[in-house]
Amino acid sequence: MIKKLILLAAVVATGVTLTVVTTHDSEATTAPPRPGVPAPASGAAGPHTVTLGTGDRVTVAAPDGTNLSVRPGPGRTGMRFAVVRTGAGTYVVPRDTLARFRDGTVDRTRFEIATTRVPTVAPRVGGETHQLTIRYLDLTGAPTQDAVAVVSGWDNAMAEWPAVNPDGTSTVKLPAGRYNLGAYLGSGPNTTLLVQPVVDLTGDLTVTLDARVAGAVTLTVPEPSARAGFVDVGYSFYPTTQTWPAGMYLTGDEEAPVRIGQVGPPAAPGELVGSVAAQWGKPDGTGDFTDSPYLYSVAETFPGRLPGGFTRAYRPGDFATVHQQFAASGPKQSARHLMFPAVSPKPAGTSALSVPTTLPGSRVEYVQAGVRWSEQQWTGVTDASGAFRSQKRLYQQPTAYRPGRTYRDQWNAGPTGPAFGQEGEAAWQWASRQGDRIDVGLPLYGDRAGHAGSFVPTDESRSALYRDGELVGEFPASGGGSFTVPAEPAGYRLEVADTRSTDDLTTRVSAAWTFRSGHTDGTAPVRLPLPAVRFTPALDADNAAPANRGFDLPVAVESQPGAPAARIVGLTVEISYDDGATWSAVPVRPASGGWTGTVRHPAGAGFASLRATARDAAGTTVTQTLVRAYRIRA
Repeated sequence: MIKKLILLAAVVATGVTLTVVTTHDSEATTAPPRPGVPAPASGAAGPHTVTLGTGDRVTVAAPDGTNLSVRPGPGRTGMRFAVVRTGAGTYVVPRDTLARFRDGTVDRTRFEIATTRVPTVAPRVGGETHQLTIRYLDLTGAPTQDAVAVVSGWDNAMAEWPAVNPDGTSTVKLPAGRYNLGAYLGSGPNTTLLVQPVVDLTGDLTVTLDARVAGAVTLTVPEPSARAGFVDVGYSFYPTTQTWPAGMYLTGDEEAPVRIGQVGPPAAPGELVGSVAAQWGKPDGTGDFTDSPYLYSVAETFPGRLPGGFTRAYRPGDFATVHQQFAASGPKQSARHLMFPAVSPKPAGTSALSVPTTLPGSRVEYVQAGVRWSEQQWTGVTDASGAFRSQKRLYQQPTAYRPGRTYRDQWNAGPTGPAFGQEGEAAWQWASRQGDRIDVGLPLYGDRAGHAGSFVPTDESRSALYRDGELVGEFPASGGGSFTVPAEPAGYRLEVADTRSTDDLTTRVSAAWTFRSGHTDGTAPVRLPLPAVRFTPALDADNAAPANRGFDLPVAVESQPGAPAARIVGLTVEISYDDGATWSAVPVRPASGGWTGTVRHPAGAGFASLRATARDAAGTTVTQTLVRAYRIRA
């Protein structure tokens, strides 16, 4: 038996990376803002929930609203949603409110769930204008008022939602220039997404969006018990006025066909990308996919165009197999694990199914080969109200898998500490200099496998930069800050320190780097040569090591990708059994991939803290400390 899947619902995004919204906790990722920029008032380090006036609930997994999940309110099963992102904010609008939202008869701020970013170029004003007329035709060829369109500028930072007249047309006056036109037609089971990639407005113009040019989307996977968590189809395009994509999408789950298509010629491959993506899991009987033993993930991209429908029956040979292990680093923890397709060469709207996962746990993930996949895991606890409270986010850079191959990965296993080996989500990460500004956003809470870890609640945090011994600036932020510095080369010292009490491991983490830096030319960030020391001992499922016996302590030193790295010429390691009050040296010897020290733990139960100092041939140094790095079990 093959599981058939067809689509439902509409998601519209303009001005910022799209995050598809489904009724099954989909979330997504986008490049984070530079450190030092205040988070919006509605933001939080981890997921939080906003209840709309309609009773629908929106889970926001990032302060700027880029990671979203929507669940219909009581009695609103099957409700569809539009997600609109402009330079000013992110809006989540139920389908039954969309028409009033579009024509301005409802206060848009009622549906604003986060403040996002602003355009890099202001909208043009004045000059030559022309009238764009849009005609909407349904599947019978008749004019229809059941349509929503978005007109977005390629070279003008604007987005218009023109009203639809009773005769099935819209008119809008616009400055001369290039525009993207997207619309969905119909609100029933044959909802259709159409796009005209480029509307070259040099005079008055009429464009006809005819639903009959579109085709259906049908996908199947080889697992009989699988049910779709979400499917999304749509496109992202890249205005010259901003550094993030705009786009329009349809999203849904099963049993209602959706059609997609294009009017007019394609855009250049680097200017627009169409996509079809879906994920399947085993339903848990409550409408969710809790502890699904498997996940199927597929993604197709279409440079420059949106296809006129898409059908594919996926076969076992189309996938790679990834055996995932999920460790518990604290009591009563659970996780939300997400797998995102990564679109190249530019970011685009992507989505993922958030699978509630009991810790410790495991899952087999079947990912379409030939596609790069980026992963996140949010680890946290569920409070008395049933809300998930994040305590840490782990991240893995986009990775391609080969068909028919089997891979293994482990998440959330300790010790927890700085891990720089993953490529960051933005060009400035993890630490870089651009001209005379140093930007820092360090993942201080990586796991044993090296996944980058951040968004950890702390009791106190401090990040400070010194230049030749003088304080440049400091932030009450965990491993983050943005510092303006003089152009002349100088010696710098970067200090970060956190204390935390959400669990009994890694209760304090601190690090200090010394390095030299001077003015950099060009507009691209130049990554700084900051190394991180990683400890990878073989701990048990409770992040514990045996008492009263010898124990190997593997150590590695890694630099962030793309940063200059010199040979390590000195490494010292120390261990403490009294939370850092006293320290003992750990002799280390060269080993595969780094060094290994051997320690003998005391006889009783307790904790081991670790401290290391590394120095490279260029004179860069790091000293970092993990208090309560792991448990000692008697």
